[in-house]
Amino acid sequence: MSTSPSDHKQSEVPDIYRLAAKTKGVFINPALVEPFGLTLIEAAAYGLPSVATKNGGPVDILKALNNGLLVDPHDQKAITDALLKLLADKNLWNECRKNGLKNIHHFAWPEHCRNYLSQVDHCRNRHPMTHLGIPSIHEEPMSESLKEVEDLSLRFSIEGDFKPGCELDAATRQKKLIEAITLMSSPSGSPSINYSPGRRQMLFVIAADCYNSNGESTGHIQDIIKNVLHAAGLSLGLGKAGFVLLTGSSLSETMEALRLGPVNAEDFDAIICNSGSEMYYPWKDMVADMDYEAHVEYRWPGENIRSMVLKLARVDDESNDDIVEFGKASGSKCYSYSIKPGIKIRKVDTLRQKLRMRGFRCNLVYTRAASRLNVVPLFASRMQAMRYLSVRWGIDISKLVVIVGEQGDTDYEQLLGGLHKTLIIRGVVEHGSEQLLREEDNLKREDLVPFESPNIHFLEESYEAQHILAALDGLGVK
Repeated sequence: MSTSPSDHKQSEVPDIYRLAAKTKGVFINPALVEPFGLTLIEAAAYGLPSVATKNGGPVDILKALNNGLLVDPHDQKAITDALLKLLADKNLWNECRKNGLKNIHHFAWPEHCRNYLSQVDHCRNRHPMTHLGIPSIHEEPMSESLKEVEDLSLRFSIEGDFKPGCELDAATRQKKLIEAITLMSSPSGSPSINYSPGRRQMLFVIAADCYNSNGESTGHIQDIIKNVLHAAGLSLGLGKAGFVLLTGSSLSETMEALRLGPVNAEDFDAIICNSGSEMYYPWKDMVADMDYEAHVEYRWPGENIRSMVLKLARVDDESNDDIVEFGKASGSKCYSYSIKPGIKIRKVDTLRQKLRMRGFRCNLVYTRAASRLNVVPLFASRMQAMRYLSVRWGIDISKLVVIVGEQGDTDYEQLLGGLHKTLIIRGVVEHGSEQLLREEDNLKREDLVPFESPNIHFLEESYEAQHILAALDGLGVK
């Protein structure tokens, strides 16, 4: 049997790779010229050996993965021989499979970032008279989180004096370069690591989207916050744990929800609202982080997108008042729209595509049980806000614990995977918004989220402090 990923729906492609690997098949890319070869990397990730053209990117890919054979795409016999060799020689097939799975990390984002930094350092080493002057930093050194972050899009700029004759070994130069980049990332020029409420060993990020069918906050969120604060204090001790509230609601709605429960806004080190577009610090009189606001502003179309969303989000037969702008929740970096219950509205993937075709790039999030649509800048999201704080406060991304329900807003899936730890509490979210995330023929959640990961732990409906404490212990949080 032969097939091509391009002949199938995107959601079917992972199963095709799995089937081919399970039946001890081979993936072949016989293109005359292949500029890169992403499909070879995909096949390797599923343990599938490859036969690929010797013209272009596959040469470097197979050299790194060592999981297949290169052939001349014009030589039919060479292609046949390579396929038969892999199919007939079980030892060779198994060796290629193991090599691919072992070496696939070379094409992961953390490895790419390390290689990038190494290349930057190599270029500096070739010109020793133009070394970057490193300002003195009296605080603790920056953690390794910057080098291991998977999808960090912070825009750093380096401006400094160059000092000759300062020779350092490669590892020290790379470390100093990371510290300098982090230092220079603040427009004020002050060390970012100082901009924190205190030394925290871990951050507990509460991102449970607890809404009822009307899009109103339920009492679950106050109970979760109270119990997480108690459990984290027992696990790490007071002062060592920091707390962040991550929500799709506006600041005023968030403060109103907190006033209804036994917790205070001052219990949090940061409150991130409107789907990651706004960040506030209760320990600084609820002041907004202007550096973060400047960061997310990149490529934000602003007023130009305001009316376009109203036009494109509606399905043709819906009336004009079925979706209207909700001014009370809108801000300079977030346009919120109220949606009537039961109407037909475009899903995130379709609406995003229509906006991109018109030159608008932004993030779209349905929140509050699909009764609200938030349109925020491309660099604004709840996940990116977490990573921003990780770098800003010098806390490794692996030291973040994210608490969510088993469903939520349409950005819910972004909170599940990664180096951080995730605690999923069942039964606390009555109504989510995921039905408006993607069309039925698109990817499924199980294709994107590694639920078998040791960094993800499920907690059944009881979420008392002692149960959360036991779950944290299962995640290795002590």
